[in-house]
Amino acid sequence: MKNIKYYARPSSVKDALALLLDRKYKALALAGGTLVAKTLPDSVETYLDLKDLPLKGIKLQGGNLVIGAGATFDEIDRDRLCRGWAGGIVSAAAAKCSSQLIRNMATIGGNVARPHSFNIFPVVLLGLDARVRVQAKGGSRLLGLEELYAAAPLLRPGSNCLITEIVIPAATKKWKCEFVKLAKTDSSWESYVTLFFAAERRGKALSRARVAVGALSPRPFRAPRGGEGPAGRRGPRQGLRGRPRRRARRGLRLRGVGQPARPLRGRYLR
Repeated sequence: MKNIKYYARPSSVKDALALLLDRKYKALALAGGTLVAKTLPDSVETYLDLKDLPLKGIKLQGGNLVIGAGATFDEIDRDRLCRGWAGGIVSAAAAKCSSQLIRNMATIGGNVARPHSFNIFPVVLLGLDARVRVQAKGGSRLLGLEELYAAAPLLRPGSNCLITEIVIPAATKKWKCEFVKLAKTDSSWESYVTLFFAAERRGKALSRARVAVGALSPRPFRAPRGGEGPAGRRGPRQGLRGRPRRRARRGLRLRGVGQPARPLRGRYLR
């Protein structure tokens, strides 16, 4: 941060965006700053602090769960609406982030804005079909996570636009969900893979099931359906027949963060 010349702490989104778009200031927006503050590019000269923006609210709007981009992990963890949404998955995911000190500072907006393999919320929000409201020079836009990340470098949250809120659709409120971080040892940050599972039950049958995957790359992705790979090709038939299937019958044992190893079959494929 040795190249920082100016510090700004605006109180409105309009003022923050105006400063961000004024190239002479070479500004970068930060909220919690738990990650980006350690990796500020040398070209940045203005530290744009977003803490005073009115973006911390968590509310129901049109049946959707709307989370302000400035809400911290701790605030999301303790929020009544988040704890009651999709079996409490939003709150539970927030609680899995690093230490209490980090949860007090890190925001959901920052976690989404700057992709990192070990960020928690992108994979959860992708699985929940959440959309992100972005305030840019041309006005406000509501984008899915895949759209947001695909729009880079035209849209760069914190550099030429601001994330103001996260909208989780009403249709997901009753989903049965789980979020796990898989690692060889207990970890609050690094993991081999993060997985979001969701299922919608109608009667005794599952009408919808999905998996979103994180940690394998900075941006999460949806697990392919029907055995197809990322390029639309059929995956190998191992795991459906032969030895892999016999191994599956015994139950593949995986460890979630802070949890003992347990059979994958009984917990997630029942």
